[in-house]
Amino acid sequence: MTDPVTLLQQIAAQLQYEGKTPSLALFRARLAGRITPQQLFSAYQHWRANPVIATDVNIAVPQTEITPQTSSRELELTLARIEAKLDLLLSKLDN
Repeated sequence: MTDPVTLLQQIAAQLQYEGKTPSLALFRARLAGRITPQQLFSAYQHWRANPVIATDVNIAVPQTEITPQTSSRELELTLARIEAKLDLLLSKLDN
């Protein structure tokens, strides 16, 4: 298993790459049960005390990339995920 602090550093780099400010809520949403709440809070406190700025582009760039070799099934799954997120956003805007 990846060290929780290292995991938070990678997620923080992704969030910064996306133009978002890392927060405990965003970390919790991204990790979605991969580490315990106690580990998350402890790692978050450590990260806040010693934030690491992403200098390696490979850390900041999400690992899912669409290439010519990407199968149609992978594309369908990616599209379904994007559509689900869009539906959620639209429903929140309607409220």
